[in-house]
Amino acid sequence: MSLPAQVQLARDDLRNHLDRFDWAGQTARRLEILQTFLKLATTEGYSSVTMRRLARAIGVKASSIYFHFPAGRDEIVTESLRWHYYEWGTAIVDAVDQCDSAREVWDAMVRVHLTRQLSLPESDLWDILVAMDRIGRFLPDQIREEIDLWLHLFPHMYEAAAHEMGYRNCDTAVHVVVAVLDSASSWCKRSADQHDLVIQVKQAIAITHALLSSHAQSISTPAPGAKRSRGRKVPNRTPE
Repeated sequence: MSLPAQVQLARDDLRNHLDRFDWAGQTARRLEILQTFLKLATTEGYSSVTMRRLARAIGVKASSIYFHFPAGRDEIVTESLRWHYYEWGTAIVDAVDQCDSAREVWDAMVRVHLTRQLSLPESDLWDILVAMDRIGRFLPDQIREEIDLWLHLFPHMYEAAAHEMGYRNCDTAVHVVVAVLDSASSWCKRSADQHDLVIQVKQAIAITHALLSSHAQSISTPAPGAKRSRGRKVPNRTPE
């Protein structure tokens, strides 16, 4: 399989960013703490997850949490956000690597995007925290910079696929598509039924292609102000 050139470049940029983090060296306990924090934050509320509550959910003393995360809750929040987008990005890259056409890439990204948005409640939490930070600026500068880069690299994958499908000026279209998929839990019913998810994915793919067609410019469509060619004009001849 060979990915379209622009998609491959965008994929490599995303993969290089993800490869900066060596999660293989994480202990099982650290990962358990991160996953438990995300679960509690989505089920009980972000503000309610204290170090004591987190320790009780895991079955350890609070001091044990500080052993793994010396900076406490702020460090856990930062690492949880990073872990979430790392898993998300890895799933995207793995799906794209199975494709060999731009349309397959687009559809695969939509499939992963919608599936994870609906099946992982912490996806909504991640979106909320990022939106809240734009107002309150409570996240550390380093993770904010990483998130800003992620919010560039991820849509750029969609843009690369759109360009390879023959669309131009698709920046707005891609951001509309991402916003629609990010809010999937508001217009898609969460269901444990795999058949329901398959139907929802098909609908989402159709919706995103419609949004792309209506908000981006196809290379077959003349740019605004461009003169259309009407063919070769044959001059009138005076009858002899």
